[in-house]
Amino acid sequence: MVGLPRKSLEENAEALVDQGEWTSFIDILALLVFGTILFPIVDGLVDLAMIDAFLAYHHSKESPTIAVLADAYDTFNLRCERNGARIVCCMPALYVWLVSHVFCHEGRPACPLQGDRMCAKKGKANWEEVLAGMVGASVSWFPRWKKGVARVLYSWEGFPNVPLMGTRGCINYNPMLAIRQLGCPMRGAPLEEIIVSFITRVFNEGNAKILQRICKAWDIMERKDKELRGSSNGVIDSYHKWLKARMQGIT
Repeated sequence: MVGLPRKSLEENAEALVDQGEWTSFIDILALLVFGTILFPIVDGLVDLAMIDAFLAYHHSKESPTIAVLADAYDTFNLRCERNGARIVCCMPALYVWLVSHVFCHEGRPACPLQGDRMCAKKGKANWEEVLAGMVGASVSWFPRWKKGVARVLYSWEGFPNVPLMGTRGCINYNPMLAIRQLGCPMRGAPLEEIIVSFITRVFNEGNAKILQRICKAWDIMERKDKELRGSSNGVIDSYHKWLKARMQGIT
């Protein structure tokens, strides 16, 4: 691993505070946030991938959201591959998701964290009673805090779904699996070809072509909103377009 030791960055940041060099201090602090909070890989080290993500944000204002999402998906996938290991660190986030989708409050808050605070504490017996009595109508698939969101990132040129590139590799996102949480109806089971997994965990010359395809695909993205609410299934339509283009490329 090649990078900058976190201890050295912290010492430089303290020295800049003493000198009153606040602009440089803010940059080092932001780099530490990128390397230790957003993209932690090796404890005590901010590696080159983290530095690259920081520079992309600092110089080009590229949002780190997609890279954070890709790394999170990859972490979940790795944990599941390792003998079904549990992801204990994500329990608070899963709890907030459960509360925001299950409990309907009067004057429902626009923020899921506010809904978490409004939820009364429940013991084991209370949770068992609540979960056992749930039916389909009990779930609020599209909470209030999701209203007004931008159009859904739906598909990319040359891919049946959405490829994401993080700091450790690439993994795909399948909008069909979350279509109801995006406020759109789900009509029937998704086609297997649409939800097939795609994972690339190594950045090297062998994967150069697929990485170039993903970078190019992000220049030709497709967003959808009303199309997903219509009578036809937009997911299947997109898959058919992708399959037709792929067959034409083969022939």
